[in-house]
Amino acid sequence: MGVTSVSLTLHGDPDEVDEQVRLLREELLHLDVDRVEFAADPEGAPAGTRAVDPAGIDTVVVAVTGSPVLIQLGRVLRDWVRRGSTRRITVREGKRSLEIIGANDADNAKVIEAFFRAAGED
Repeated sequence: MGVTSVSLTLHGDPDEVDEQVRLLREELLHLDVDRVEFAADPEGAPAGTRAVDPAGIDTVVVAVTGSPVLIQLGRVLRDWVRRGSTRRITVREGKRSLEIIGANDADNAKVIEAFFRAAGED
């Protein structure tokens, strides 16, 4: 299996998002991921560039090898969003995207797990 890259974009007040994205990155580093890097604008940045504006960080890119780690990533993101009433993350993997909000809906867990299972099958 190859490496799967997933971008995670946080939404909200820019000052809070900057702090939260750094905290989330630290938490993700404890998983068995290959890499977690800051990305200022994943959609607008030219391919191959690595420059990041430290004042506008709202996105991290996570590189993962293996479906079990992807499932674990999905669970961590679900739990992280639930810990804050206004937290919201957009997850992108290739052309697919998923928005995770602070809902306590049991179906939310199923949708998140299905998203990350499908990412591991590519």
